[in-house]
Amino acid sequence: MASQAQLDMLRTDVDAWNFWRARNPQAEIDLRDADLSGTDLRLAHLQGADLRGATLVLAQLTGADLHGANLRGANLVGARLIGADIDGCDLRGADLRTAEDLTREQLQSTRGDAETVLPDLVERPSHWSGG
Repeated sequence: MASQAQLDMLRTDVDAWNFWRARNPQAEIDLRDADLSGTDLRLAHLQGADLRGATLVLAQLTGADLHGANLRGANLVGARLIGADIDGCDLRGADLRTAEDLTREQLQSTRGDAETVLPDLVERPSHWSGG
């Protein structure tokens, strides 16, 4: 279950969130099962965050730092991912079917599986399990 304090801060002010993250780089970010649908998370520092099962439908993730985040089973339908750093993300079972601006290059150092749903024109990386 997501940390309500972290969720409230992130929803309220991404700049304040990023300032807090800079001062607390070792803090565990628990956003499991959080509903962040339609939330503006542009440039948010979400590296290493636990976003398992989170709902990010139509979320604005342009330029967000999701490096190493756990997005296993997350719903990213319609999420905007232009310039998002998803290096090292666990995308197993995630639904990215209509995610915008997702590129093959972004997926090269992620983990995925047969349950990961990608947009029609995005090629599944060969290193993913169950590909």
